[in-house]
Amino acid sequence: MKRAIILGTLLVILSIAGSAMAGKRLDVMVMSNGYPSGPHYNLNIHGKDIGTFSCGSTEGGSSVFVAEYGTSSIEYVWNKKAWFVTGLTVLDACAEPFDGDPVRVQLPYETEGYYVFARLRGKPNNSSVNPGEPSSIVLVPNPVLKVCNDTDPENPDFPYYTECPDSSLMALGLVTTQGVYEITQTGFFRFDEASQSKGKGKAKAEDITGLFKWTGYVCQGSLDTSGPEGVPDGVINEYDVPLTYDVNVNEVIDPSELDAWLADQVISGGCTYEEDRWIWDIADLVVQGQDIINDGAKLLKIRWYPVSTTDFIP
Repeated sequence: MKRAIILGTLLVILSIAGSAMAGKRLDVMVMSNGYPSGPHYNLNIHGKDIGTFSCGSTEGGSSVFVAEYGTSSIEYVWNKKAWFVTGLTVLDACAEPFDGDPVRVQLPYETEGYYVFARLRGKPNNSSVNPGEPSSIVLVPNPVLKVCNDTDPENPDFPYYTECPDSSLMALGLVTTQGVYEITQTGFFRFDEASQSKGKGKAKAEDITGLFKWTGYVCQGSLDTSGPEGVPDGVINEYDVPLTYDVNVNEVIDPSELDAWLADQVISGGCTYEEDRWIWDIADLVVQGQDIINDGAKLLKIRWYPVSTTDFIP
């Protein structure tokens, strides 16, 4: 069934709850570099000069390549039924400046998701373009690009899918720091080595788990009846609310009236409300986009720790 989703507040929260995998959990300590110890998957995001770097390999390994300066993007793929995905898999290692389309990475589906930590490495002096300025890289959560369910349980090919059929595409709102219905202001996570001394790359890893969690409503696509131009726009928002909910009688649906309508849709079964939930739990297949705004950073190392096998020791 086609649905539309509103995604909500950016949450950078470390969740400890969860059930054990294979009857065991792994106790881990946070190491001096800021990363937890214990089993994890690695992703290395390399900043490269688009004028000199030839990005030839497009699949395999744990390294991807983005522009050293400017904006690139990455897509994360999760498929609940892809049983054969047992490690982090790079499907496309090259960002748009090199091959015209985003980096694409697939991770094993984890019922409870992951703890995600990242660390900026390399010299902080951004000397080639902005002399004396520190290197930085900003991760900007974008709308979820593709979401669909396997409606045919007999479909033997679905575990291999990384694309949704057009009929299953769901349009989503942004994960933002501004609230559930604000989709113009973007929440982000910035890594900046300005405080490091002598460019020795001593920055500690940061918890970026919240970039992959969301709070908001999941609604049937049939509720998307209108938009700014008077036609369905793929987003559940105030334009879809009947004027019978206009209690102020001003022909404008305000946030409280939208809330009231959405609450009624939850009661009637047209929507569900989820809080602090892993983004890939929305459906069988989820493809999440993320912009990477780079200003001279050479390497961002991201580690993914399965929640189901990890406990943190203070």
